[in-house]
Amino acid sequence: MNLTQQLTNLGIDDKQASVYLACLELGSATVQELAKKSGIKRTSIYNFLDEMKQIGLITEVQEDNHVLIVPEDPEVLLHRAKNQTKQIKSLMPELKSIFNLPGHKPKVKYYEGEDGLRKAWDDMLVSGEKIYAYSDYEKMFSSFSEEFLWYVPKSRVKNRQLFFCIAKDGEWARKVKAKDNEQLRETKLIKDLELDTEINIYGNKVLMLSFRRPYTAVIIEDRAIAMSMKSIWQVNWNSLK
Repeated sequence: MNLTQQLTNLGIDDKQASVYLACLELGSATVQELAKKSGIKRTSIYNFLDEMKQIGLITEVQEDNHVLIVPEDPEVLLHRAKNQTKQIKSLMPELKSIFNLPGHKPKVKYYEGEDGLRKAWDDMLVSGEKIYAYSDYEKMFSSFSEEFLWYVPKSRVKNRQLFFCIAKDGEWARKVKAKDNEQLRETKLIKDLELDTEINIYGNKVLMLSFRRPYTAVIIEDRAIAMSMKSIWQVNWNSLK
């Protein structure tokens, strides 16, 4: 692959790439000289000179009675790529919000065992999203060690990630609720709640964890499903004191 093709892969027009490379070789040149060197017609070059200046590939310099085209340092290409990366990153939240719209097949990931549960939780923790949950702490703490279970809230606090939880009332639930402020959590307790799984809704995903052996977790990534689950959760949340 030659240099012209490589520049076009960076989003630069092929004719502009040829002119820029010719300009780099010549150092500075008139349009006529660039046309001869690059093989691009002079009239075509005039048509896109302004665009090349706008994207920072060249500048124009007045010398005597001539206008010379001077190439910018190739480092400008690196700067251009960095700016494009920043722009793409800034678009990520909006792009993700429309990704996997209804009609697309939901993405499902399955995990098993304690290590699997931790991997599933890690997906939730690295998302940075607010979490809306249903929990049964009595079953959780009867299945696992405290060290294992406190791992999640400790990680959330480091991420400054908020957690809103509807939990079955019980001794462990009250212990957890007592730590709400320090663990960036708000908990509402309910007596009439039977759960065999913990359900966490975050972003476009729903994470369900079973604390029955062999311990399993499923992450469903689908905007419509996540929105529906969150809407149901919100109705329940609003009905509780």
